Amino acid sequence: MGRLFWKFFFAFLAALLIAGVGVGFAVSLFHERQFGPGHEFRGGGPPPPPHWEEGRPPPPPPDRGPPPPVLPILAALLASLVASALLAWYFARPIRHLRWALGEIAEGRFDTRVQQLMDGRRDELADLGRDVDLMAQKLDALVSTQRRLLHDVSHELRSPLARIQAAIGLGHQDAGKIAATLERVERETVRLDALVGQLLTLARLDAGTGMDPVVPLDVVEMLADIAQDARFEARIANRDLDFSGDVAFVSHGRDETLHRAFENVLRNAVKYTASGTTVEVRAELPTSDRLCVSVCDHGPGVPPSQLAAIFEPFHRLANNDQDGFGLGLAIARRAIEAHGGSIRAENRPEGGLCIVIELPKR
Repeated sequence: MGRLFWKFFFAFLAALLIAGVGVGFAVSLFHERQFGPGHEFRGGGPPPPPHWEEGRPPPPPPDRGPPPPVLPILAALLASLVASALLAWYFARPIRHLRWALGEIAEGRFDTRVQQLMDGRRDELADLGRDVDLMAQKLDALVSTQRRLLHDVSHELRSPLARIQAAIGLGHQDAGKIAATLERVERETVRLDALVGQLLTLARLDAGTGMDPVVPLDVVEMLADIAQDARFEARIANRDLDFSGDVAFVSHGRDETLHRAFENVLRNAVKYTASGTTVEVRAELPTSDRLCVSVCDHGPGVPPSQLAAIFEPFHRLANNDQDGFGLGLAIARRAIEAHGGSIRAENRPEGGLCIVIELPKR
């Protein structure tokens, strides 16, 4: 038995003994008030009614005498000990299970679950057990995500570094290709710089540190400026972008963070929409305190089973032949969620993908 068991045990024992002494004292006061001081109680019930035979006085009641005072004391003590032990065991047992589960989680065994050990309890300790299981589940998902992210980062870094090494080796072999070698090294260096920059942005959003200050923003005006820049790039690639949003929505947010989120979504739509098609961007107010932005393209769409996965870092579809790291939508999701909003992907019935962003007024 642990220390907590004995603390519960002695606390319950003291409470029961104090209650017993109090009850005994109250009974004693009642007895003295009812029968007077010094009265000796000799029976377990009221005296029998007087009866006697003719010519004889009634016989005196049998003198049973008071019960020995040790017997009720021992009975009360035994009952207190049993009740205290049962109560202490009832409260200490789930806490021992919780301590065991937290120890397992601290050792890195995130598949530990304690809810099934609570024996169907319906109290705060059972709620705590469910919270511990939920914490373990989220820690398991977080650690798995971090491991996968580390694996993907190492893979993404290895490819440009290998190309840089190959270009340098080619330059050593043929001095006439120095210019081409330097051009290849510069291109891969720019790619590495972009990857590291996006990783730092993702890490800051996850940690919530190093972010720009919160200021009043006209979100629709910001979105219109981003759409104008994206339209210019789209027309160069034989695509177009149409923006409609004749609404006003001023909220408090982080300018650079929110700008990067919308920019990533719009650039991604321009990249994947088919040549000769138009990306449609709509800003609407379903309610006065909520902005809904939809960005719809005419691209290949996404398999339904992967609609949620495209917002995970480094996730790319099997048939994706576009250049990129798979970090744009992940950064957008972190940024939108940091502003209390939500982002989701939906396939269009006529083909293509819609990214729907909802932002609350803050």
